[in-house]
Amino acid sequence: MNISEVLGETLEVCAFVMVMMTIIEALNLESHGRIFRSLRSHRVGQVALGSLLGIIPGCAGGFAVTSLYNHGLLNFGALVAMMIAASGDEAFVMLAQFPKTAICIMLFLLLLSFVAGLVVDRLNIHAHHCDDIDTSPDIDSQHCHHHRTLKSFLKENLLHHVILKHLPRVFAWTFSVILLISILENYVDVNDWISDNSVLMILLAALIGIIPESGPHLIFVTLFAKGVLPLPVLLASCISQDGHSGLPLLAENKKSFFLGKALNVLIALAVGLLSLWILPS
Repeated sequence: MNISEVLGETLEVCAFVMVMMTIIEALNLESHGRIFRSLRSHRVGQVALGSLLGIIPGCAGGFAVTSLYNHGLLNFGALVAMMIAASGDEAFVMLAQFPKTAICIMLFLLLLSFVAGLVVDRLNIHAHHCDDIDTSPDIDSQHCHHHRTLKSFLKENLLHHVILKHLPRVFAWTFSVILLISILENYVDVNDWISDNSVLMILLAALIGIIPESGPHLIFVTLFAKGVLPLPVLLASCISQDGHSGLPLLAENKKSFFLGKALNVLIALAVGLLSLWILPS
């Protein structure tokens, strides 16, 4: 991957993040904060939303969850639920190459992510969020009208908040991570890591899932489709990785990214090793 391809992929991620953040800002202002005040008061519903958006193939649902989380509109349990449910772009490949197994995996991830999200939510883990979205009730109708004007929205929310405050950090981190991954791919052949040791492969799959990129996970999907890897390894990989959706979180909230990924890896290892023991070889 050359610099132009890295830049193109970075701009694609940033554009999607900007669209998601703009939609969130617009919905909040148009509803006078009612939508997200309601969301905040239903913690189980937040986790369910994280699971449902995460299970959507691709990164769109993941971007939505990270944007909502970065604004303090979803709890940490919902973020972890998304991380477990999401499989990035590889979900499309799995549905194309082994649809029945892929659907079973996705249903399992949906259930697992919801249960794990509820457990994590019980731990009451709090992290720093952006506080620029105001979900408090409007004082009067004039105040409401002022904040719903197009000019005010474009200037205060889109320009100052989304573009000037958030996008530079998202762009810098996204570009750096994608560039680093592209450099490593030119010098490291991940296929050389493959061995007959399933336990080692589960560990590698879980650790590689930390990388906020869809590409490395495709190796495990391809090898499973060829019958080289057992299902527990693919499960560990699917649980641990979540495609590009972690990039905005890494840029905005590093503590949540690494803590969420740590829980991701632990759950991936537990499920992978347990399924290796339960499932027939």
